[in-house]
Amino acid sequence: PSPSRTSAPSVGTGREILVPTPVNARPFAPLLVVAFAAGAATMTVELAAVRLLAPWYGTSSAVWTNVIGVVLVALSFGYLLGARISAGPEPRRALGYALVAAGAASAWLPALARPCARLFLPDGLTLEEAGPALRWGSLAAASLLFAPPALALGTIAPLVAECAQRARALTAGSATGRVLCASTIGSLAGTFATTYLFVPHAGLSATYVG
Repeated sequence: PSPSRTSAPSVGTGREILVPTPVNARPFAPLLVVAFAAGAATMTVELAAVRLLAPWYGTSSAVWTNVIGVVLVALSFGYLLGARISAGPEPRRALGYALVAAGAASAWLPALARPCARLFLPDGLTLEEAGPALRWGSLAAASLLFAPPALALGTIAPLVAECAQRARALTAGSATGRVLCASTIGSLAGTFATTYLFVPHAGLSATYVG
């Protein structure tokens, strides 16, 4: 339910100000855990992406640029989509769907990497043809593989912020600031964990499935 609002007089203006009052306030910490996990997962998807494409396209700066660009564009549209969905009557349910979609899209990546990479890097290329194929092929493969999970992950922060605002009747700035803080700390944890723990010890397939 949306928070109810009570009126309070505004000193010196003669007008009333609506003050949000929480209704059936729910625990706030689990929402921050979700934001933390989503931030970590975003960096895991992005950092492990180049390793996933490396057997076909290498790890050049062009491949890194393509992967980062695709993820950033997808996240941007995800933020807009999440903001739109968060205006609905049940943002918590929408948040659950977004988490399931992000998890499913990420778990399929190891199985889809080979056929997708081969689709944009045909056999029998000459040396002159290989350069453009590596550049634009890696962009196309990255778009097909990593845009869906990044888009789903982008919807999570706006949905968590909306759920937090309704649960505790917070202001938009307060809810968003706390969610972004948890998400950014999660991104930092995901960055180090992916590079030094997940990929070296679990491998790419287990990392994405996890």
